[in-house]
Amino acid sequence: MSDNPQNRFGAENGASGVMQSRTTGTSLFGRRSANAEAQTVPARTTANNTTRGSVASLFSKRSNLVASPAVTSSVGGVSNTPRDTPVRNADHHKRNGNAIASVMRKTATPARAQFTPSDYPGITKLAIASQRAGYDSVAARNPDILPTTQDRLAVQSRTVSDAQYRRFAQYIEDQSGIVLGDNKHYLVNSRLSALLLRFKVSTIDELINRAMQPNVYKDISSAVIDAMTTNETLWFRDTYPYLALKNMILPELARSARMPVRIWSAACSSGQEPYSIAMIVQEQATALNHVNPDQCQIIGTDISPEMLDRCRFAHYDNHALARGLSAERKARFFKPTKDPNVMRVDDKIKNMVAFKQMNLLGSYSLLGRFDVIFCRNVLIYFSNEVKSQILSKFSLCLNPGGYLILGSSESIQGLSDKYEMIRCNPGIAYRLKN
Repeated sequence: MSDNPQNRFGAENGASGVMQSRTTGTSLFGRRSANAEAQTVPARTTANNTTRGSVASLFSKRSNLVASPAVTSSVGGVSNTPRDTPVRNADHHKRNGNAIASVMRKTATPARAQFTPSDYPGITKLAIASQRAGYDSVAARNPDILPTTQDRLAVQSRTVSDAQYRRFAQYIEDQSGIVLGDNKHYLVNSRLSALLLRFKVSTIDELINRAMQPNVYKDISSAVIDAMTTNETLWFRDTYPYLALKNMILPELARSARMPVRIWSAACSSGQEPYSIAMIVQEQATALNHVNPDQCQIIGTDISPEMLDRCRFAHYDNHALARGLSAERKARFFKPTKDPNVMRVDDKIKNMVAFKQMNLLGSYSLLGRFDVIFCRNVLIYFSNEVKSQILSKFSLCLNPGGYLILGSSESIQGLSDKYEMIRCNPGIAYRLKN
């Protein structure tokens, strides 16, 4: 078989000097200009010979500031009307800005972007390199959001060693009271892996070494503790505690005329629990025996500064709003934002709650006394000794006859004798003994 290009691509039209396709009969590269000094090779157009804007040369340099001169081209023997290339305008920059903002927005979560070259069939190494260069260009301008390719390649190990796991488990228990047990390596690996890129550390073992030096690596230590604490929550979780609050506890407090009513949401995570409590207080305000919302103080505490920032921001996406929140409450207690997928807590609810950072292993004396304490699905992560200590400190924070509400799977049996169990039908609560 001959290697003549004409056999593979087409034949040259002797009259016009244009290489034509064997299948379509159209020019492959455009007509040669008779003026050799001004010769350009016009860009190929679509099959219907239409163009958007000017037909720019493939080899000419494109200016960002000045409109390019008119270029007349002939494609397939059809002459195109010369048109000026428009000057870049604000819309162009807006489009580019939106593209970068889109990358940043989609990766501004704990699940950082992980660059993966396209697996499109037939993709070339050049295309993959182009993707990587484009990604790293955005990453270089936004180092706090996107890790670069070099950062990712620097990660050597996402697995904690046995010896380091034992040290870390003891450290976490000492700092937060959380008991990991003997075989939760997978949990440590999964929760700390994302921090390797964030802090540019090559191994989980080294990350743990730094986390255990809070005086030197304060940010790393805080982030590791935050990653290891469970932040699972939803609106009106389990329902019955909020029914008990609305139908039994708040009317009882209203009859006692004790003002202000103070409620503590301990380990409040991203804020759904204290805001759910505030909604209940607002809903019962029309009842005969009710607590005035203006005379109700709700405190939310958590060990995580990041979670508390989310609480104070009080914006929740559609996924969070769909978990436990009725359409009626959503319409009544939330307001739309510029993002159609996000809503914010109404100010009348938001202003009822104050947030403070606090470790349950520390002192509670600065918080004052409360009529109700919510500490739900928290004690299950602590040892019995720590549970007993926390329950004892709660009893010192409760007013006489105050209520403690725990998670549905939690019990104080064998841990404290300072409370009596109250059946709420459904569910139970614990009341401080007189």
